[in-house]
Amino acid sequence: MSEVELDHAFAEHLERTPEFQHWLLSKTRFRRFAIEAELLASEQASARSAKHWWKHWWTRLTDGTESETDIFAVFEIAAGKRFALHIENKPPHGKLLITQAANYRQRAIQMAGQTRFLQYDDFATILLAPLKFIQQNAESAAQFDTLVSYEELAEVIPLYAASLTIEPRRAPPQID
Repeated sequence: MSEVELDHAFAEHLERTPEFQHWLLSKTRFRRFAIEAELLASEQASARSAKHWWKHWWTRLTDGTESETDIFAVFEIAAGKRFALHIENKPPHGKLLITQAANYRQRAIQMAGQTRFLQYDDFATILLAPLKFIQQNAESAAQFDTLVSYEELAEVIPLYAASLTIEPRRAPPQID
């Protein structure tokens, strides 16, 4: 199960299932807007030429490095206020360095208010990962505003359930 497949399943469910949007937003500091917030997937798709509205949103950080958000979703509420979710997805076999986690917040700050990123006013960062991964990477995971476990996602997105049952690839034993 690749990270890209999981990203795609998550973004597709986010776009097509209002109840899932409400559930996800209710886990963030934007919970009071969970019902009224409108996902701007079409506007994101129109903002640039890319295959997927949610994927490959790159920006240059202040240190000169380029950095990408796995899943980027902008919502709009009454009075034209916008907020973004910057979502990092870490499958069971993934690694999460403290610098990568910290870059999510830095990237979100830098992207805020810019036209090419739909001029959002506020943001939240979210980590999607298996519960065991979150526990084993507690310091890095703590850099995110919201933690969502694969176990929670598995209840509504079958691919996440499948990813929890697949053993990581191991090198074949060497024969002497």
